[in-house]
Amino acid sequence: MLHRILWAIPASALYWGDGSAPAVRLVVRGLDALKAGRLDEAERLAREALETARKGRHPLGEGIAALFLSNLCWGTGRTHPALELAERAREVFQRQPGPDQRHNEAVAALNLGLVRHLMGDHTGALNEYDASRKLLDVAYHYWTVHKETEQAGRCQRLAQWIDHLIGRLIESVPHERGLTLFLPIHLAGGATATLWGEYARDASLLLDGRTLQVVPLWDWLVLTADCCMFPVPDDLQVHQFFQQQLKKDGDYILAQPGEPLPGDPFYISVDSQGITEFIRQQGGTVIARGQCVRIIGGPAPTRYRPLALAVP
Repeated sequence: MLHRILWAIPASALYWGDGSAPAVRLVVRGLDALKAGRLDEAERLAREALETARKGRHPLGEGIAALFLSNLCWGTGRTHPALELAERAREVFQRQPGPDQRHNEAVAALNLGLVRHLMGDHTGALNEYDASRKLLDVAYHYWTVHKETEQAGRCQRLAQWIDHLIGRLIESVPHERGLTLFLPIHLAGGATATLWGEYARDASLLLDGRTLQVVPLWDWLVLTADCCMFPVPDDLQVHQFFQQQLKKDGDYILAQPGEPLPGDPFYISVDSQGITEFIRQQGGTVIARGQCVRIIGGPAPTRYRPLALAVP
C-alpha cells in the first residue's frame, strides 16, 4: 500500500495564545481535519482563517493561518505558494512585540528553512535554520522562566531537529541532504526515540540503536509536534487483535493526543496515575492494560489515537 506522509510539525508547534481568536479557531479545526486525512477541508479552513484574520486586522491569526497554509502547500508539492506564505508568516511574527512571539518567529523561520531546503536552496535554508535556532534559545529561556515546561520542551526538540538539519547541509554528501526529518519524540516511560526520513516518502524510528520502519495504519500519516510512542504490550490478545484488525503487527505504536476517529479500531488512554489502557473503539472494552508510564514534556494525561506501527 502506498502511504502519503505529510508533516504538519511547524504548524502544530506554534504557540496559539488563548486560542480564542476566530482565525486561530479555524486553524485548529483545519489541523484536526488534516490529521483525519481530509486535506480539502483543511485547506478550505486555512484559507478562511487567513481571510478572517486579514479582515479583522488580527496579525497573530494571520501569521498562524499563513504558516498553516504554507505547511499544506509544501505538503502537496506546491512549493512556490508555500514559499510566499512562509515568508509572509515570518514577516508577521517578526513584527509581534511580545516575548512569547519569539517562539512563533522561530517556528516560522524553521518552516521557511524547510521550504527552501525542499526547493534546493541550501544556503537560504541554512540562514533560516540558524535564525530559528537562535530564536528558540530566546523562547526556551522565556518559557523556562515562566515555568511553561511543555513549551520549553517543544523548543528543545525543535532545536535538536534544526541542529541535525544544519549538520546535514554542512557535512553530508549531496544525496543525503534530502533526509530532512530527524525529530526527537517522547517514548512512554521517559525515553526518547527519533523519527527520521525523507519528506513525503518514508519515515523510520531510531530507538536504542535499532531502526524500525514506520507503517501507517491508514493510507495517510500526518506527523505533528506532539507525536509520541507507546510500546505494544507483550500480550497475546493485543497481537491477535492487531493481526485481525490491522493485518500487521509491531513493537511500538506512534500516537497523537486526541479523540479517536470513527474508523480507528482502538485508542490509548493514560490516566492521571500513568496507567495505560488499550481500548477497543467498538464497545469500549479494554484489550490490555500497561504499566505506569510518563511522557516527559508531553501533554497532560489524555486519550491518544494510533497513527502507525513501528516494525523491525
